[in-house]
Amino acid sequence: MHRLLRHLQSLLRVEPGRPALWAGIRAAVATALPLCLAYLLTVSEAGWAGLTGLLVTLADKGGSYRARARVMGAVTVLGALVGMLAAPAGHTYTVDATLLLLGVTAANFARCYGETAGSVGGQLAVIFVVSLGAPASSLREAALRGASLLLGGVWAMTLSLLLWPLRPYRPARRAVALVYARLGIAAEELRRATLEGASPEAWAEGLRRHASIRPDIEHARDVLAATRRGRPDESRRGEHLLVLVELAEPMMALLSALAEAMQVVGRDPHMHATRERVARLCEAFAAMDQWVTRALQQERNEGMRTPPRLALRPRHRQPARMAAPPVRRGAEGPLSTHVAALLDRLREYAGVAHETASGLLFGDPVSARGRGTVGGTKQAPGFSVWQPIRDNLHRDSVVLRHALRTGMVATAALGLTRALQVGDAHWVSLVVISILQPYAGSTEERVLQRTLGTLMGASLAALIATTVHTPPLMIGVISGLTAVSVSLLPLNFGAFQVLLTPDYLLMATLSSGDWTVASQRSLGVLIAGTLALVGSWTLWPSPERRRFPDAAASALRADGRYLQQLVTHRSGTDPEVNEERRRLDQALLDAESSFQRLMTEYRGPPGHLEPGMALLTYARRFALAVTALGTGRFEGRTTSVLPQQLAQRASDSLELLARALQERREPPPLPALALPRTSDDPVLGALLERVPRQLGILHGAVARISEDPSLR
Repeated sequence: MHRLLRHLQSLLRVEPGRPALWAGIRAAVATALPLCLAYLLTVSEAGWAGLTGLLVTLADKGGSYRARARVMGAVTVLGALVGMLAAPAGHTYTVDATLLLLGVTAANFARCYGETAGSVGGQLAVIFVVSLGAPASSLREAALRGASLLLGGVWAMTLSLLLWPLRPYRPARRAVALVYARLGIAAEELRRATLEGASPEAWAEGLRRHASIRPDIEHARDVLAATRRGRPDESRRGEHLLVLVELAEPMMALLSALAEAMQVVGRDPHMHATRERVARLCEAFAAMDQWVTRALQQERNEGMRTPPRLALRPRHRQPARMAAPPVRRGAEGPLSTHVAALLDRLREYAGVAHETASGLLFGDPVSARGRGTVGGTKQAPGFSVWQPIRDNLHRDSVVLRHALRTGMVATAALGLTRALQVGDAHWVSLVVISILQPYAGSTEERVLQRTLGTLMGASLAALIATTVHTPPLMIGVISGLTAVSVSLLPLNFGAFQVLLTPDYLLMATLSSGDWTVASQRSLGVLIAGTLALVGSWTLWPSPERRRFPDAAASALRADGRYLQQLVTHRSGTDPEVNEERRRLDQALLDAESSFQRLMTEYRGPPGHLEPGMALLTYARRFALAVTALGTGRFEGRTTSVLPQQLAQRASDSLELLARALQERREPPPLPALALPRTSDDPVLGALLERVPRQLGILHGAVARISEDPSLR
């Protein structure tokens, strides 16, 4: 019952944001125009262009022109090729089933090259199965089908890349602007929590929101890399955006470190001056982030000459560093040197970000401070076409298991529906492909979405089919459904599915003239959902509870490596430390994703999942405490507060816990950690005391996981 409720909540959940209205209209135009031409020219094969028009438009995920053209071009060219090759092959069941097994398996195995390649493989599988289910009567008809598919894709690319043009750096600017907007929100939340003396639960929630900025930074970095790749002459815009992206990394770490430090300060009356100074600088930092966000979104310098509040007025368009609020000493107690170091470093990075955004807006070159922030860039290792394939050709590969499972279940669906004489057997195989996911919990959720969506969509299609009888009106209805469904895709996948299903059904009705298609396909989706569930439960099942301990162990080891990097470098914002923190954040995100999938699969009492939740929470809290300790070192003002011996013992303890998780056994007792004496700085001393305490909590969580079979 708990699993069903979670799936229903996911189905009804509406994501934040606005409908993608223009994307919906573009998809409608890409789909409807080929259908109109097919009707006017009375060439039935020309209607295939509408299929690739829709699929190629859905493949456009945004980004640079080069990246978008590469993905959409792959769907266009490969889709025309597989559609033409599959057209004359579906006349006999043996050939049909063999090709279906091989083609669907290969298309899903493309996921080994990443999510983008997996999405392209899914689009190609749709074209392949649909073409296989409508065998051509001659080679000329097959060639005409391939040409129609190609032209439909070219039309969609022309519409997206030329008639709906985007400036090359606009996607990158918007992605970077989103990062700075999130940083500004985090700074404002930190200001309020500092002044109000927030509760531990509120601090924990705020720190989780800080961690959620990581995917935005990685997305901005990927979009910018795709935009700059292949450009022989690098522009100033690319340099400015690169500096802004790289600055976001240490600024996020400094905000997290400040949040951890201010949680320690709490409402201590002796630290009133520290709280006030942190709050005022956070206010200035949030204003700077808002200014940078506006500069990135506006792309022109009209009305952008005024520097943000609490910043010194710039000379000749160059914004200066944010002004330091005055420090009041005396009866309120000593100012924490640790917090002061964090504030100084945050002010320095904020000044560089401000002047870099100003240079981007007014066309000035990147400053020396900005170039020094980026540092040397590492050369990406050479890409090997065969390496991802070799890495996934083993029995434990999730990608290989999913590809084989999808191919086999789709082929079984074809045989079963033919044996039961259900109309349009390839439709059932197509539904199986869209339902099956690499993980069982995701498959169950998709079954619910697709079943309810298809039943509701088929009912809507039957209602439309009984009232609309002319092709022009039918094309108009298809256009409207396409526009609305694609517009709602960013908000709710269930609504997208409900409205897209009658779209497919009406296109099939338009081409075949058979008004019973809707009822037949409603029965087909029930068969497909049942087969998909049976396949995910019986064909190489890999419960998430078996993968979660390994993912959690990787996160603990990443904690240990990050700790070692902080000890061996002068500053917690050095490029090498930033890179290790990126790896740690990614490991934590992977472990949290694994735990979310575990929650969707779990059937027992929710309380049994508490050890896993505690493990992830305190793995991140340990990382934040270490960040707060290591990032405070600044230009020699504070010495290393994490001695090599303490860091080594803490790393060894994390390795013991990780090994116990992987071996599914109880962890050994942790070695004692001797803390250095830091009586001159109460904030620093309290942060140091968190290291052994959080290690102890992690030890207890691993021990409880070893005792509970539901998480082993």
